Amino acid sequence: MSIKTITSNDRIDIEHPFKITAGPGAGKTHWLVNHIKHVLDNSKRLGCYRKVACITYTNTAVETIRGRLNYGAERVEVSTIHSFIYYNIIKPYMHFIAHQYDFNVKYMDGHDDHFISRNYITEWIDSHVNLNTLRTPYMRNQLLRMPSNLKALGNWLASIDFQFNGDNLELTIDNSKAYDVETNTRLAKVACLDKLVPGLLEYKKIFWRKGKLHHEDVLFFGYKLIIEYPFIITVLQAKFPYFFIDEFQDTNPVQTKILNLIAQKETIVGIIGDKAQAIYGFQGAASNDFDLFSLPGQQEYVIEDNRRSTNLIIGLLNHLRKDITQNPIRNVPGSKPVLFVGTKELAFSYAQSVCGSESLISLSRDNIMVNSMKRLYNTAIPTENLLDTLITKDNSERVKVVVGCIKAVVLGLNKKFKEAINEMQKINKTVTDKSIKRKISFHQLSLLLSKYESYKDDVLFAFYELVKTEINTSIPSLTRGAIKVFYESHTFSQIALFVDIKDEVSNCKTIHKAKGDEFDNVFVTMVATSDVGYLISPNLSVEEQRVRYVALSRAKDRLFINVPNLSTSQEEDLKSLFDICR
Repeated sequence: MSIKTITSNDRIDIEHPFKITAGPGAGKTHWLVNHIKHVLDNSKRLGCYRKVACITYTNTAVETIRGRLNYGAERVEVSTIHSFIYYNIIKPYMHFIAHQYDFNVKYMDGHDDHFISRNYITEWIDSHVNLNTLRTPYMRNQLLRMPSNLKALGNWLASIDFQFNGDNLELTIDNSKAYDVETNTRLAKVACLDKLVPGLLEYKKIFWRKGKLHHEDVLFFGYKLIIEYPFIITVLQAKFPYFFIDEFQDTNPVQTKILNLIAQKETIVGIIGDKAQAIYGFQGAASNDFDLFSLPGQQEYVIEDNRRSTNLIIGLLNHLRKDITQNPIRNVPGSKPVLFVGTKELAFSYAQSVCGSESLISLSRDNIMVNSMKRLYNTAIPTENLLDTLITKDNSERVKVVVGCIKAVVLGLNKKFKEAINEMQKINKTVTDKSIKRKISFHQLSLLLSKYESYKDDVLFAFYELVKTEINTSIPSLTRGAIKVFYESHTFSQIALFVDIKDEVSNCKTIHKAKGDEFDNVFVTMVATSDVGYLISPNLSVEEQRVRYVALSRAKDRLFINVPNLSTSQEEDLKSLFDICR
């Protein structure tokens, strides 16, 4: 099949399925919005009630697309895949299969992250079919009362997911996650994990009986519903004659199967993506799914432009990949990317001096390095993950409310008000009327945000007192002991730094959180000299190299890369691409 080159301003036939390959900065969001408008203006199949479905990866991208649809927005359903499946499949039809999984539909109210709670783990262990077979050092009390074991067990349970085994979608878990990095504690596979695995479904049912739906559950139940009740697909096809998916390279096999079912009849499916930016393999996404995706009559296109970066940055990106050579649209030469050899402290200081008053965004591979970089911006940031410590050590009923309020405040400060109100609603579970609960949650959030200046730099105990007085008077009192010392030893701002917020407004991000975004000046940290290898011998079939490629491609004007050491031969290989500083 021939692949046609287009620009981000070109139009294509609206009545054929399509696949568009578009590299970083190609203007694919611009193209997608214009294509949706093209459909709204010219389709003869929409009528008065049918809609265009537009699926994208992050809530930030959802808001961006909605904001650019300056007309006809009510005829376009823009959402993440999880939200789409929840509102169009699970919410209306979950009662069909609820009895099979002990799911309490009455209390179902959206979907959320899997919050690890000592209470839920205790309830699960105490009813586990293999409880009596556990032996030292993994007896019941050793798992639940030793902080290192409990943290490792929580990390393991947080990795629960669903994956295909043939045509069967089954529960899975990652044994490598049964680890506490702070104490170097790993739970043994045979003596502990293998004995606990048979009870994993019962662990999930503890949440399901309370109507709690985790993100991974959304895909599981969505797929189960359409397989057992195929008429749901017919309903979706009738409602959405056009179905467009952005960032398709990040789609996992469950989503791909659902999409293929939707595309079987009448619905025009279009996908946009870039296999070189597939960096979510740890979530089940398969990088070759984009290449393999094919529908009858599908037309294929490529956008080779880069509207984001300077010529010299684009030159580096073109060096790293061979399947697309991007054309610079800005046509601004810019300065050479800088490869700084030395400590990250010296490298960062140098980058700041070059950027002056301009914003400098730091991108790192993991949260450990992100927090390390945050300490370069603010030396008062602790090295310990204080939020994890709080959750592990505090009374479960009190910490659920306090941490929920902390998260809501941080979300509100990041202008994610919908998510912030949702956090407050979890605290108000006893209010059964949804409209009243939302109103109460809104006023509580407004109160916490209005008083932010009074507690942000004060000890956490002051925030706890505000929450107990104004939000929930029934939470347990905090009068003595080590946990009271913890509340009095750390500030609200120190704890809030460790709240994991998707698309947060911060100068320090993981590379995964920066995906889909762009910044004037970017600083990328590399922790080992061996990391330089991807710059010399690029191979984007390796996910770790794709992660680095995504990081470098976020930069518009200036790009800084830090590496601790560089050999003479490596410097010789890289000097044509970089301004090498020491």
